[in-house]
Amino acid sequence: MTHDDYMLIFGSNVFADQMYTVSYQENTGEKTHLFTLENSGNGPVLTAEIRGEDSEIIAKIERNEFTQISEKFDVQGEIEKGNGLTLTGKENSDVVFNARITEDGYVAVSGIFYVGGKKIHITDRKVEINDTPRQTINGVNVHDTIFIGNNNITLTDDGLKF
Repeated sequence: MTHDDYMLIFGSNVFADQMYTVSYQENTGEKTHLFTLENSGNGPVLTAEIRGEDSEIIAKIERNEFTQISEKFDVQGEIEKGNGLTLTGKENSDVVFNARITEDGYVAVSGIFYVGGKKIHITDRKVEINDTPRQTINGVNVHDTIFIGNNNITLTDDGLKF
C-alpha cells in the first residue's frame, strides 16, 4: 500500500488528503488540537494528546512514538498491524483511543477526547459532543460523504467546520 492510498475515516465520512488536522473549537474561538494524521512513504504518521475526564494528559503520540503518562491505561499494538494502536482503561477495559488501518485501506481513528469540560466521542460511524451527534455542516447531515481538499477539520458545538 502506498502513502497515496491512506484516507481518513472520521465519523461516517472519508477525507482524502496528505495530512489531516482535527481540532475542537470552543465558543470562545480557542482551538484545541485533537490529532494530526500524515501520509508518508512509510505509512500513516499520527500525533495526538489523549486526555482524561479532568483534562489531564494520559498519553501522547508524537509521530507514532507512544508515551504513556498515566498508569491507569494499557496500550497495545501498532497502527498498521491487526487491530491497530489501542489505549484501554485498566479498570473497565473501555477503549479510550484506537487508530488502525481498515481492510479497505483507510485509516480509522476513534476515541474519547476531553476538552474544556466537554466529552468528544469519535467512531467510524459518529461524532458526538456531550452525547449529542455533531455530524452536520451548517445544519446539513454529512453522513457517508467523501471530502477532498479539507485537511483542517474543526469540531464545534454546532457541527463540523472546514
